[in-house]
Amino acid sequence: MSSTTSSSSSIWIRRLIPLIIFAFACGVFYFLKSTKPQAPSKKIEEKVWSVKTISAEPSIHQPSLVLYGKVESPRMTHITAAVTAFVEAVDTDEGKNITLDEALIQLDSSDAQLLVAQRQADVDSFKAQIDAEKVRYQTDQKSLAIEQKLQQLSLKAVTRYQNLIKRKVSSQDQLDSARSAYHQQTLAVTQREQAIADHPNRLAQLESQLKRATSLLDAATLDLERTTIKAPFIGRVARLHVAPGDRVRAGDPLLDLYSTNRLEVRAQIPNRVLANLRNREINSVIQATAQLDGQTLQLKLDRVAAEVDGGRAGVDALFKITDKQNVPEPGRSLAIAVALPAVEQTIALPPMALYGLNRIYLLKDGRMQGLDVERIGDSSDQQGKAVVLIRSPQLVSGDQIITTQLPNAISGLKVKDVNAPEVVAATGAKDE
Repeated sequence: MSSTTSSSSSIWIRRLIPLIIFAFACGVFYFLKSTKPQAPSKKIEEKVWSVKTISAEPSIHQPSLVLYGKVESPRMTHITAAVTAFVEAVDTDEGKNITLDEALIQLDSSDAQLLVAQRQADVDSFKAQIDAEKVRYQTDQKSLAIEQKLQQLSLKAVTRYQNLIKRKVSSQDQLDSARSAYHQQTLAVTQREQAIADHPNRLAQLESQLKRATSLLDAATLDLERTTIKAPFIGRVARLHVAPGDRVRAGDPLLDLYSTNRLEVRAQIPNRVLANLRNREINSVIQATAQLDGQTLQLKLDRVAAEVDGGRAGVDALFKITDKQNVPEPGRSLAIAVALPAVEQTIALPPMALYGLNRIYLLKDGRMQGLDVERIGDSSDQQGKAVVLIRSPQLVSGDQIITTQLPNAISGLKVKDVNAPEVVAATGAKDE
């Protein structure tokens, strides 16, 4: 029994020894870890971004604006045929310069000449009828005088026979015959008087018919003249629609022309500069330039469109081309540099200083401060570099405007001006 108890005790002792060793090792590890010296924590400092600034100096600047326009002509003419005829000759070509009254296309004039002859015959006929009516009127007047004399003679015959009957030397039949002759002569006089009285009406009717025939003759003559197509102005042929031998009807297109003296460029003006253009002085001229085939094209603002097309954000401006040497073709696209009127209290900044369309950042107490401004336009400095003109009532002279473009720009970001005297001095000391 005692041997069994001793063996059991030895088994438990062997099982506890590893546990005791493990517990002792854990205690030693925990003691060593808790008594390990701690390194002092490093203080996290806010990053400071280096930027460049420019001092705000409000002044008078003349902005410029780059617009993209299209050349067009308000004198684009589409000439059509006035008569139905064959095309006899084409004396011009597409792209050819033309002069005033230059013959361009000749239509066959045979039908037009025949119509003119018919209308002339109608006019001659009515003229002859008018002459005949005048002769008839003169004859009626002479005939009326004779018939009135005959009427008086007939009346005397009636009176004579009445006296003879009273003396019973004449018969009643002779008196009746005399009265019949008198009444017939009176009727002839009345008809002649009616013919004379109706003369102005007949003459007016014939003259009216003559006017109508003359108008038809003029129209036929005009159609005959229109068989020769002439240039209505100095310009250029844009397109030909016919060739010799074609048959055209009245209203069919023949050719398209445009005046080289009335070429202009239509460009859309942003709303932000529209008020500046409309408020310019009456006698001031807005100049503009464009590059065409390596040459500078001179333009000036002629007028502003009276309506806005649907779906467009701005108003169209029409620039007149003042350069007569280098003339562009309608339909060409041009980039226009417009010199706008000078604006007071504007600040010139490099393009990198502008974030988006109308936001800049100021340097205030070592941090960035955002400010929305009004963009007036573009210009160039004395060295010819591009600058942006802005304006804001919150900007005063001496404000430091950040000109460095930061990808993470936000109000409150800590920055330092690399051009500040203390920063420059510190940098120089490090270099030494």
